[in-house]
Amino acid sequence: MIIMGLSNSKNLAKDIARKLNVDYSDVVFKTSLDGEMHLKFEKDIKGKRVFLVQSFYPNQNNALLELLFAANLSKDLNAKETILIAPYLPYLREDSRKEKFECISSNIFCNILNNNVDGIISVDPHLIDLKKYFDIPIHSLSTIDLLKDYINKNYQKGVVIVGPDENSRNLVGELGKRFVIMKKKRKGELNVKFEDGYDLSGRKVLLVDDMIITGTTMKKCIEHLGLEKNADCITVHAVMTKDALKELKECANNVISCNTITNETNKIDISGLIARKIKDEWES
Repeated sequence: MIIMGLSNSKNLAKDIARKLNVDYSDVVFKTSLDGEMHLKFEKDIKGKRVFLVQSFYPNQNNALLELLFAANLSKDLNAKETILIAPYLPYLREDSRKEKFECISSNIFCNILNNNVDGIISVDPHLIDLKKYFDIPIHSLSTIDLLKDYINKNYQKGVVIVGPDENSRNLVGELGKRFVIMKKKRKGELNVKFEDGYDLSGRKVLLVDDMIITGTTMKKCIEHLGLEKNADCITVHAVMTKDALKELKECANNVISCNTITNETNKIDISGLIARKIKDEWES
């Protein structure tokens, strides 16, 4: 097998290859003066199982084009199999048609991957049951044990975990600590309000959610609970658009994430989780 890193995940790909003690090979990208992309592989992959590592943020549309070029080149050069390792999968928040004539993004995105790779490994995708969208093998890995381990090593037993909305219940409920689920009302991406309050003064509070995009939910939750600079935030996917991280750091004590998306908040490493799955699935 051979591990290849695309633009968003080269360091993660190298760490996975190191843990597996297998070859890592770079994918070389060039852009022409008119903006067209060109790529090439550095090694012969004929007859090998190729793992392409690409998290789809930032620049998810360009990241997808990179993946399509690399996956098709892999097949053209007679790879045995082409597997996508995508720690963060985009376009999974729109899984139904809410307005007349609009596209269902998740269906389209998953169909594209269906037709271009032989299998996928992802980490805590936003849609729990991804298998119904794919005809190829899809492996969804959970970071629960990694989050538990980080929390147990860095926080005392009295920590209260707060899920900022009902969507976070499955995640925080498995962390084995005392937790609270907030009641959130969203009227837009940047318009969030909470119902009810909890007296968490004097307690160490940890807000946990599967992804932080604008940071609005976390910020408003901290403000609602009166916990400015007295709460930490943990997320799996630190999307952090525009000034989200800067603004969140102004009200949170610490912001921590898994390295599914390269970010300065990365403190929880997923390379071992992915390497173990590769060993179990393809080396057994």
